[in-house]
Amino acid sequence: MGKLEQGNLLVLAAVVIASVTSNISAIAAPAPAAAPLKTKTGAEVTKDKGGLVSTTTESKTPSYNPKALHRLDFKVTGKSCAVCLLGIQKRISSVPGSIKAAVQLQAPYAAVVLYDASKTNQKALLDKAQETVPEVKFVSIEDTAIAKVPTVLVPKIGDEVLDH
Repeated sequence: MGKLEQGNLLVLAAVVIASVTSNISAIAAPAPAAAPLKTKTGAEVTKDKGGLVSTTTESKTPSYNPKALHRLDFKVTGKSCAVCLLGIQKRISSVPGSIKAAVQLQAPYAAVVLYDASKTNQKALLDKAQETVPEVKFVSIEDTAIAKVPTVLVPKIGDEVLDH
């Protein structure tokens, strides 16, 4: 092997070693930490190497007046498809002052809304729910003041809790 070939071989070997060393240090270097994601309620969500998800334990201050808490239950008639019923729930949830909403997707179709009466009212909620589907009617409407937000929200008609 001539001196020129040996020189080229040494240069090639040096380039390969530098490339491998660079790749190894890139692999060994820890990845930059991703900024934590936030949920709709403002809780931070982080994911560790094992894929476990955790959230902050700090509770968000309620954005409603606990003394003006109301529960609005009603039966939905005129529509029965899940998309339409979930649209009603989504529209109601978008009203400022609406705290929680749930719609039953099985007959009898009913809905429940928790809302802050100092920010909105029954008429505004029902008008918004009916906004794009005028054929929907609401019957057996019951609006009551409540002391606290329930953990589980289940619609009721009259005194009957719908637990299908």
